[in-house]
Amino acid sequence: MNNVTNSRKRRRGKPKGRHPHNRLSAAFVRSAPPGRHCDGNGLYLYVKKTGTRSWIQRLVVRGRKREIGLGSVVLVSLAEAREQALANRKLARAGGDPLAEKRRSLGVPTFAEAAGHVIEQKRAGWRSPKTARLWTRKLEMYVFPRLGNLPVSEITSGDVLETRIG
Repeated sequence: MNNVTNSRKRRRGKPKGRHPHNRLSAAFVRSAPPGRHCDGNGLYLYVKKTGTRSWIQRLVVRGRKREIGLGSVVLVSLAEAREQALANRKLARAGGDPLAEKRRSLGVPTFAEAAGHVIEQKRAGWRSPKTARLWTRKLEMYVFPRLGNLPVSEITSGDVLETRIG
């Protein structure tokens, strides 16, 4: 009896064997059931219960798992999604961050830009004009080399703790 029930159980966990590569077809994309369907290079077709279909790419960027939305199936074809997924994967392997590039194009400021804006806003309230110069100099010496080029949305508490102000 135990052998029968064990053989009927569904296997859980990561699938074994070769990684999928261009597994999905255009016909399957149009008629796929709800769920996530892997195509390869971290590209997934995500079909909701309502029937909406979109492309998602799962990547590891600088040790953190990320999910990047590539768009709706109506707007982005299977071939376009594969091209974008491959480009994102190459960028991530080279040490870049595709999500940060996307946000940068949308206008998320870097830490250096945001710090400059804050210093300009606070300047009128400080008693001495030296204060702005001191703040700027300290940030340039200790913080900007580590965090200056990162988008504000990408900075973690670990990044802040790693910067030491003397």
